[in-house]
Amino acid sequence: MNNELTKQIFGLIKLNNKLIAVESPLQERVRLLINLASECQRLDINCYLWTLEDDALQQLSTNEEGLSLKTVNQYQASAKSRREHYFEILRFWKTTDLEGILILEGIFPWLGSATTDPDFFLTAEWIKSALINLKLYNCNANKTAILLGSNASLSSDIAPEVPTVIQQLPATLEINSYLSQVLPDYSHSDIHATANASIGMYLADIGYGIRQAIANHEITPDELVSQLSAYKIELFKRIYSIQFLQPPATPIGGLELMQSAFKTYKRLLTTLAKAYNLRLPKGILLIGPPGTGKSYSAKASSAQLGLPLIILEWGSFRSYGNLAEYKLKSLLALVDRINRVILYLDDFDKGFAGDDDLSKRLAGMLLTWMQERTSEVLIIASANNIQWLPPELTRSGRFDEIFKVDLPNYGERHEIFKIHLARFDPRFRDRGDGYSEEEWKRLLKATQRCVGAEIQAIVERAAVSSFCQMFGDDVSPLQELPPLGITLSALLAARQSMNPLAIREADRVESMRNIAALHGLPSSPIDSSIYSLGNVDIFGET
Repeated sequence: MNNELTKQIFGLIKLNNKLIAVESPLQERVRLLINLASECQRLDINCYLWTLEDDALQQLSTNEEGLSLKTVNQYQASAKSRREHYFEILRFWKTTDLEGILILEGIFPWLGSATTDPDFFLTAEWIKSALINLKLYNCNANKTAILLGSNASLSSDIAPEVPTVIQQLPATLEINSYLSQVLPDYSHSDIHATANASIGMYLADIGYGIRQAIANHEITPDELVSQLSAYKIELFKRIYSIQFLQPPATPIGGLELMQSAFKTYKRLLTTLAKAYNLRLPKGILLIGPPGTGKSYSAKASSAQLGLPLIILEWGSFRSYGNLAEYKLKSLLALVDRINRVILYLDDFDKGFAGDDDLSKRLAGMLLTWMQERTSEVLIIASANNIQWLPPELTRSGRFDEIFKVDLPNYGERHEIFKIHLARFDPRFRDRGDGYSEEEWKRLLKATQRCVGAEIQAIVERAAVSSFCQMFGDDVSPLQELPPLGITLSALLAARQSMNPLAIREADRVESMRNIAALHGLPSSPIDSSIYSLGNVDIFGET
């Protein structure tokens, strides 16, 4: 018995637990049933399976081909004139002479939180009562009922009676062992690299990703790692509704104080820092008006620390309703398993805009996890309105560092312009420059109160305008592309077609800035560039 989940289940059985709840993802269901049936065969214990779908009792066994099911004729499904008739298996298991382990699949929806549907409530209460009676009636019998499902949520009235075992994501050692079986020709180093790319996935998902990668032709170990990583990114997006990014090459204009803090965090990940009991901050909160570069800063921190980045829209949890807590629990388990990763909670404040019970429960789960976790996860959250957040979230010990990300100053706007201009105009690449100091001063003055996202839009509009001026409607592809030169006039024209948020919504933006200044540390030093207002000679002397 080499499966950790199977060991935990049979450990509880040895302690004479007659009811056990097991949470296991659907893709791992066959593997779990095989492990349980194999261990039952080894211990000479009968193993049965009942599912809500067909209301039939099957005896499980294993052979060389895998799992074998044999119908048990002692159990006969009854006519379904009432809802509780769908769960007649509970009465049968209480009184039957059959002994062993009964796996009940599909019951958890009736064992979770309260509902306002009276029929559903009565059925749920009947099932809970039947389970408790089953436990009491068979206290001296060799019978155990295992409740199996993907979400083992139990209401508070029955949770103390049913110990719960949750199948965790496999650790690197377990993945290595599995990969050694499915990739016998790979070297130890290739197995290790493939295992690192697979962390965060269940074995069934890893197996499917490998089969998908090698389906059409043989590939090298490096190609498998690349394709498996791409499959994992797509899988995470479908299951957890997150973006999973490897450390990007993200240049950032300005925000030197915040970037300096990130460099310090990188040093705290070293073995030497651990020897002195130094740790990463529990959380970092970025506050300020929209578009000022909070999300961009999270990507820049990923590049600086060399850690993968998980981007989560915190407000999206509200759309899951009753499943929100289960989704958050699964995501936090994923983050813990990956370990060295940045978890970025985008628009964190929007998840608390309603101030309802769900928001408070989710905040409580997050706070508990942040307080108790031992993994090396850096949590970064962004908020436009810090006043929407519960006060307990912003105190020290939860979000230890709070930075105000403000409207970019003259020097920062200069850097942001050069970053985006370099995407189109080769003059600005490799620290080059295409404008004179006077041209820059004119552009920076015209874009006062523009944020980074708006500067990006200005450059992109100017690039489109310059392209249309260079080429007509019907131009055949060229063998050698001429450089796309973006003129100052094109940028100024693009600026004139835009009304920045900080001007359009001046009162709201100033309110956000003032509140952020009260709570957060500055992320930028005082502007000391040649373009700063402090360096403007009002008397015109040189």
